[in-house]
Amino acid sequence: MTFDDVLASRSGTVYADFLLPHLDSETRLLDVGCGEGAISYALAAVAGSVIGIDAEDDFDGARQHALRHGVANVEFRIGDAYALEFPDASFDACFCHSALEAMDRPVDALREMHRVLRPGGLVAVASVDYDGILLSGPRQDLLRTFYRVREQLWLLTGSADPYRGKALRGLLAAAGFADVTGSSTYISYGTQEALAPFAADRAEECRDEWFAGEALERGLATQAELDAMAEAWQVWGDSPAAYFAFAWCRALGTRP
Repeated sequence: MTFDDVLASRSGTVYADFLLPHLDSETRLLDVGCGEGAISYALAAVAGSVIGIDAEDDFDGARQHALRHGVANVEFRIGDAYALEFPDASFDACFCHSALEAMDRPVDALREMHRVLRPGGLVAVASVDYDGILLSGPRQDLLRTFYRVREQLWLLTGSADPYRGKALRGLLAAAGFADVTGSSTYISYGTQEALAPFAADRAEECRDEWFAGEALERGLATQAELDAMAEAWQVWGDSPAAYFAFAWCRALGTRP
């Protein structure tokens, strides 16, 4: 997948719509846990400057894209969410999308964001919540089994908390943020153009070394079941009856 593909699938107007109205050409923004940088890049179209940090250096696509398109106000760095390299009060806004659920100490990371925000600065966070999955179409039993296996793997390995979304408002309050507001939205897959690549990614995940290996080792699925789930995703992705939606919980807060 090229960075252009990633950028198209991670639209800032979809994933950061709750933050965008608070940004302007003067906003200094930090994107914590930015991944490949697609949302950071989208935010740079609105904010004055954006720095994206992640534990992994997976920024080549975003950097090359910025060079090709002459975008000079976005920067990417390897960084530690628990020990941000920036001085106090360095930013007007912090964004953290789809990262807090993978952190063992989310409040500590939020306290670091609190530290680097100026007084009155804004934090915006978002996490998926597995209590809000909507699914329709053929072979639902196998597709729901896939999500049950993934959910159990996240919990057993400690790689992520599938229910962190609904806890975001409380986490921001615990980290010292004020005027915290929570909300939820659904990101939907309801066209053939959206469903086909989504289903293909899930089918590939059934064959992924980590997912398949951990599921087999922990007795959560047999190889035959993994193969059946992969096939079910492929069938589902071609079906006109297929529909999927994830609940995303979001929260906004300010540094007093």
